Amino acid sequence: MNTPSGNTISTAEHAFTLMLSLARNIPQAHATVIAGKWDRKSFEGCEIHGKRLAILGMGRIGTEFAKRAQAFGMHVIAYDPLTGADVVTLHIPLNDDTKHIINAPRLALMNKGALVINCARGGLVDEAAIKDSLDAGHLAGVALDVYEVEPPPADFPLFSAKKTVFTPHLGASTAEAQENVGIEVAHQVRDFLVTGEIRNAVNMPNLDAKTIAEVGKYMELATALGKLAAKIGPSQADAIRV
Repeated sequence: MNTPSGNTISTAEHAFTLMLSLARNIPQAHATVIAGKWDRKSFEGCEIHGKRLAILGMGRIGTEFAKRAQAFGMHVIAYDPLTGADVVTLHIPLNDDTKHIINAPRLALMNKGALVINCARGGLVDEAAIKDSLDAGHLAGVALDVYEVEPPPADFPLFSAKKTVFTPHLGASTAEAQENVGIEVAHQVRDFLVTGEIRNAVNMPNLDAKTIAEVGKYMELATALGKLAAKIGPSQADAIRV
């Protein structure tokens, strides 16, 4: 079983923190202060209030991000989102359809000076296209918690870009998220053992107690047949007829 909702808040908060840090140059300014410098002019940021926010993936995490963005006065969109976007945040799974969903043509649809935040999966953004857009001055900044190769190599091209924020896959790394995950999986295991209900299993669909009562006998039969086939094996029988 997995626990998809256990880290929802932590990941949404982390993505939101990356957006604010990127908009206000927090890491770069911090580095100069502890280095003994006092350079205020180099780190002029931008307000996120009134900016057009495009959310790719309005599931649990994307929805929580949207709530926080609305509280900050952002204009949140989720349909046809990239055209005219000032900020883009990704909260979708990685598959054949979404790999490099943020590429050069889609970056060009965003407003000049746009920010991109990715706390979902590394392969969603074309890192080379991001670097080219930053160098060209179209994209203003990128914040990444995930990468196509983890950890990123020492010669990772984006390390040389100026307005960037990087974290080492910390989206779910809070004490609260880890506790929530433990509690959630304990509840799921308990429900399966007590009522037969199956939630968030990695190898079968969700089944509530009522459905389990209807199909349970067939599941038991399938399990028994599977065990029988495993015991006999292909070397001892060409076919089994019941």
